[in-house]
Amino acid sequence: MRRFTEFAASLVLAVLILYALLTHFDLHRTVESLRKARLGPLIIGVMLMMAADLLRGWRWRIWQRSLSYWNSLRVIQIGFMGNNILPGRLGEILRAHCAAAKANDDWGRTAALGSIAAERILDGLVLGAFGLVAISVLHLDRRLEWGLFLVSLIFASLTMALVLSVRHQKWIRCLIFAVSHKFPGRLTAFAREKAGQLLDGIVPLGTLPRMLAAITSTAAVWGIEAAVCYVVGLALWGDMRLHTALLFLVVVNFATLVPLTMGGIGTVEAAGPLYLISSGVSPHLALAMVLLQHGGRYLFTTITGTVFYLGGGFQRKPVSKKTDPIKGVTVVDQVSRQAGGLRLDPARGCYRDLLLPPGSG
Repeated sequence: MRRFTEFAASLVLAVLILYALLTHFDLHRTVESLRKARLGPLIIGVMLMMAADLLRGWRWRIWQRSLSYWNSLRVIQIGFMGNNILPGRLGEILRAHCAAAKANDDWGRTAALGSIAAERILDGLVLGAFGLVAISVLHLDRRLEWGLFLVSLIFASLTMALVLSVRHQKWIRCLIFAVSHKFPGRLTAFAREKAGQLLDGIVPLGTLPRMLAAITSTAAVWGIEAAVCYVVGLALWGDMRLHTALLFLVVVNFATLVPLTMGGIGTVEAAGPLYLISSGVSPHLALAMVLLQHGGRYLFTTITGTVFYLGGGFQRKPVSKKTDPIKGVTVVDQVSRQAGGLRLDPARGCYRDLLLPPGSG
């Protein structure tokens, strides 16, 4: 019942936002622009959209090696579908559940969620960089520029936190255990286990070649998505420029971070035209671009994600955890300690490096 209430509230909010928004636009001219959209660029846009998603499947496997390419691709589409039909970006949770069901090791949903969080942070870093390039060329309202700059700064900070967490994961695990040892109890034990599993999801990014490959492939994904926005704009407006496409891409994707509605319905249509109009695009064309791009992406990912979810039988695959019958600790937690090259030293209440030479401890 609670989920249905959240779904209904999100749907009603999306409808209200769209209604309030559309009353400020000339819908007749917007519809006329959509009707006259050129088919050629739109076909290219669909092909580019598919190419970006195929690359996403390969990119995730850079640090999520427990999934095959086929499963990685399917799970990503399922996550997009979940975000489109569930409120609060719960598609990320659905993606983690499906990834854990298909993984060929003992990692669970929490580790998968950490891996997904790393992907989202890298996405935000690259989009933020694209946004800074766009506002350095275009002349926008200062308040809009500062808003975009602030979001970009947040993702740059999150990226720094991600890198530091990966590099100092042993120290973080030690600190987490020290806190749980200082304040024993089920709650702290649960928090320690989940924090360790989250670290498991990002630790594979700990090598420089893998991190560089992840950032480079992320830039490639969003470069293709920028091309999608360019050809969508070109289908409606002959004066479309690359820097306008970059702004278009960044704003509509950052708008989906606001977890008010399913699939960013309403929030994308509110933010996208606002920035495009400020950059010099006429209002009816700005709205037509956003409706065409968002609607196309929404339908594509919802259909493919649903097909993969139902066709792959994900709805019938529960995620099980193996548990140590003596200590009541999940094997995932024990594996995470070994993966980090660590073992528990009860005498010191902390972790000690397994890589120390014999006799040095």
